[in-house]
Amino acid sequence: MFLYRFILIILITCVSFSVNAQHKNKKNKDEKEFKGIRYQLQTKKKERKNALSITDSSIVELSMKIFNSEDSLLRSTEDEDYPLILDLRDSTTRQIPIVEIMMNDGKIGDSLTLFIHSDSVFQNGQIRPIFIPEGSSLRHEIKILKNYSAPKYAAKLEAMQKAYMEEMAKKQQEQQKQQAMDAKSKIQNQIDYLENTYFVEKGITNFKKTESGLYYVIDEQGAPIEKGQTIKVHYEGTLLSGEKFESSFDRGNPIEFPIGVGQVIQGWDEGIPLIGKGGKGTLYIPSHLGYGERGAGGIIKPNSTLVFRVEVLD
Repeated sequence: MFLYRFILIILITCVSFSVNAQHKNKKNKDEKEFKGIRYQLQTKKKERKNALSITDSSIVELSMKIFNSEDSLLRSTEDEDYPLILDLRDSTTRQIPIVEIMMNDGKIGDSLTLFIHSDSVFQNGQIRPIFIPEGSSLRHEIKILKNYSAPKYAAKLEAMQKAYMEEMAKKQQEQQKQQAMDAKSKIQNQIDYLENTYFVEKGITNFKKTESGLYYVIDEQGAPIEKGQTIKVHYEGTLLSGEKFESSFDRGNPIEFPIGVGQVIQGWDEGIPLIGKGGKGTLYIPSHLGYGERGAGGIIKPNSTLVFRVEVLD
């Protein structure tokens, strides 16, 4: 039903603006007019003799092409993923002028042409595309393809909804895959910068790297630390630029927390045990081991690599 509603809104938007529009084009002898809409049936009488009439119980599938005054194709439902289906059992649908035309004059299999004045569409400040000049008409070529029984329509809707959900799930998977690739690329860029540029410029050669991408330098190796053990750490945190964002040394108050249980960033949970209790060193933490895409406010922007000089107190 959600697809039907969406498509119906498009059709209402296209057609309802044409009501009471003033067309500059002259009528030909076969044209009719209904509520300001000029239209012409293109199907020959003998082809319509045994065709099914359209009633308030019909459920019809249409194809529609829209052309500008230069005969350039602007839209075709044949190129879209889902068919244009109108349920004429709905009284609201039956009030659409084009539907009234179909019910008055149309049959299944009919083709018809209708003209909508573009000036009636692009009004009240709406932006007009350059390919739809002022004073021109939009030509709609519509073919009434088939009529659905209620059971077949229900089955069609179910199939359309299933296809839509599968498409959305596929797109979501592709989006997640792309996001993962982008994140991996950002991480690799940070790691490459640390190793190939930052450390070279700073003359740091005694760094080590873990499998996760954490870099660290040990100045004084400490004693082993067990997961869950509560420790005290003095630290100074800076960006790669050297800008300081926090320091327990300045406050004179070390931080105390249990290690390895997620109460601090991943880079600390992994890096502090490498330095050990009573040890000193520096942790170089790419963003995926720090505050990631969200950042931490202030000067710690999203995707920031962090540097922590730490002392793990006895």
